[in-house]
Order: sequence, then C-alpha cells, then structure tokens
Amino acid sequence: MFEQYRMTDLEKFVEELYIQNGICNPYQINIADLSSRLNVWVHFVEAKSRAVESRTGLRSMFIDSRLTPEEQRMDFLHELCHLLRHVGNQMVLPELFTEAQENEAKNFVYYAAIPFFMLRTMPIPINRQMAIEYIAFNFDVTLRFAENRLSQIERRILQAQFDAVTAAAQSASWNEPTNDEPINGTNVYAYYDSTSDVSGPSQLVIEADATAVESAVDFLFSVDGPFDRLDQEDLPKYSHSKRLFAQDLIYKDGKIGINFAVLNIKYGRSQQYVLHMKDIERAVYMKKYF
Repeated sequence: MFEQYRMTDLEKFVEELYIQNGICNPYQINIADLSSRLNVWVHFVEAKSRAVESRTGLRSMFIDSRLTPEEQRMDFLHELCHLLRHVGNQMVLPELFTEAQENEAKNFVYYAAIPFFMLRTMPIPINRQMAIEYIAFNFDVTLRFAENRLSQIERRILQAQFDAVTAAAQSASWNEPTNDEPINGTNVYAYYDSTSDVSGPSQLVIEADATAVESAVDFLFSVDGPFDRLDQEDLPKYSHSKRLFAQDLIYKDGKIGINFAVLNIKYGRSQQYVLHMKDIERAVYMKKYF
C-alpha cells in the first residue's frame, strides 16, 4: 500500500528518535513512556502548555491540566518537537521562522502519534474507511486525526508519482546547467519543497551579476521576504549553486546577508548560492545571543 511513499526528513528524525529509545510499538506513544525514555520532566498545571529547556540542558514541559487526556498527549507531542528541534525564543525570532517552527511542530504531532515506520508493517485494510478506523484504534487517536494522517500519506504518494513522471520528462535538462537569461543585479528566490514539513520556503537562492559578485559591500535582505518563487523546472539553472552555512551569514539590523568578497576567498567566485532555512535560523539565533 505504501511502496511509493517517501518519508520526509522530519519523519526520519522521529523514526530514529523512537528506535534509539526503544519506542517500537503504538502502545508506548503516551506521555508517561515518552517522557521517561526521552528524559523530559512533565508538570500538569492550569495554564497553556509550553516547553522549557534550561541552560544546563534540563528539559521540562508544562501541560495544561484542564485538557482531556487525548488533548494533553497531542500538546505533549507538539511541545516535544520544540524541545528537540528548535533553538531560540520564538518571541524574538523573525515571523518567517516562528511560523515555520509551528508548522513543523504540527506535522511532528502526526508523525510522532502515527509513525510511518510502525504503520508500514501493519495489515492496513484496503477499504479506506476501514483503514481509518484501524489506524485510529491501534494508535489510540480520533477518527479525524487518523483520516488526516492517511490523507497526508496519500497526497505524498501522489506527489511522488507526479515527481517521477516530471523527472523522466525533464531528465535531459539536468545533464548540463543552463541559464540563458542574463543576471541583472542581485536577486533572492525561494524554493518550496513539495515534500517538506513546513509551508514556507525550504531554501533561498541568491544570484548576482558580475559587478555585484566583486563587491566588498554587504548584501542584506529581510528574512521575511517577499521572495520570487522558484518552480521545479527552474532548478537545473541552479544545480551548481554553492551551499552556504550559518557561519557564512551576516546578521545586521534585523536582516540577513552575505559578503561576496569574503565568499570569493572562502569558496571561489560564484554567482549563485543556496541557503537552507535551518542554517538561516541558526545564524539569526547565534548572531543575536552569542
């Protein structure tokens, strides 16, 4: 049933986390077992759920005691994502990053409550309604939650099938990088990965003309955009872009940026660079607090 499904990086993260900590069965996906195995201190209080990590690395979580047990478990999984995956105070990070973190946490809840590595080994009924009921029963989630997870998987399978057809049709264009249009000025583009766990861009691409590449002046831009969007058919033009990391970035006056002259020395001259959003997030946090 799931032969063509491609796990996202976040799903792979959940699988590795669970297996390393001996969480291999649906009945173990509860607050008591997870908090014990992942070393998270849980406190039930009459307040909105939130997670806190101390400077010494102690992980604590406050879960709203007014919620139902099912709602508490979902809140726990949501906050667990923030503890394990996200750095920095959301109150001081740019809106683009806080929104991305929340979207990732929402997906994490589905992946952690119904892990694909467990689901794929189970005898899922072919009938869709029966499959939803089977998943809901075995993973102790609501029918709506089970249906949402199944729909998510079905969409990814369709996307994988579409991508395979598209890749076959465009395979010739990937053999040699092409960029027939001249570059004017310095431009920033956003690429949205259809298999990503967040609704925002997964990468930013910076391209610059010959004059800009030789400039020693910092090039700064707002991390919240707006950015022109790159589609899949645009990617061959940027297949030789050089990857940048958090330590290559500048953070100044609330903006992120690069210095082409410095990058020319470090990596050699290039008119195209690619930035992963996780690296930008780390750069913003590191420049602000370290």
